[in-house]
Amino acid sequence: MISSMEDVSLGTIIFVENSLFMRLLLLVLFFAGSFAVQSQSARELDARNGFKDIKLLTNVNDISSLEFAGNNKSEENQAYYKPKSGQYTSIGEVPIKSLKVLTYDNLIYEIEITCAKDPQLFRGLEKAFGKATHSVKDNLYHWNTSQVSLTFGSVGKKKVQLVYYAYGIKAIMKSDANKKIEDLSTEF
Repeated sequence: MISSMEDVSLGTIIFVENSLFMRLLLLVLFFAGSFAVQSQSARELDARNGFKDIKLLTNVNDISSLEFAGNNKSEENQAYYKPKSGQYTSIGEVPIKSLKVLTYDNLIYEIEITCAKDPQLFRGLEKAFGKATHSVKDNLYHWNTSQVSLTFGSVGKKKVQLVYYAYGIKAIMKSDANKKIEDLSTEF
C-alpha cells in the first residue's frame, strides 16, 4: 500500500509540474503572439505609407489626382495641394469633408483628412494598424512607426481628422538648412 501511495504522489507531482510548465508556455506564447500582431500592424502602416495612392515622401507631381492649392507663406519651399474634383470623396462609406496634402520641395510629408464622424472609421483603422495609443492630454489616438505616424481625433462634434506624417522630412529639412548655412558661409 505504501508503494501505491508513493506512485500516486509521484504522478501528482509530475502532473502539477507539467501543468505549471504548460501555463508558463501558454503565457509566453500569448505575449509573443501579441508582439507579432503589434509588429505586423506597424509593418502595415509602413507598407501603406500614406492614404490610398498618396504616398509619403514621394513627389506630389507624380499624383495626377491632386492640384496645387497654395504656398505656405510662413515656410519657404512648402506648399499644399487638394484633390481634383471628384477625387478622394470617401473612405468606404464615410464621406471625406476635406483632404489637404502638405509638401516640402514637392515631397509629400503630411496628409490631413477630415471626415464625418463614424465609429466604423476608427474600428477600420484599428483593424488595419492594430490598437491605437490614446493620448489623454490632446485626446488623440496614435499609431507610430519609425517612419510614419498616424493620428486620429475629433474636430468639433460632427467631424474627425486623420493625419499621416513622414518623420523622414525632418532630416531632409535639416540637411537643406545646413546646406544653406554652408552656402552662405562661402560668401564671406
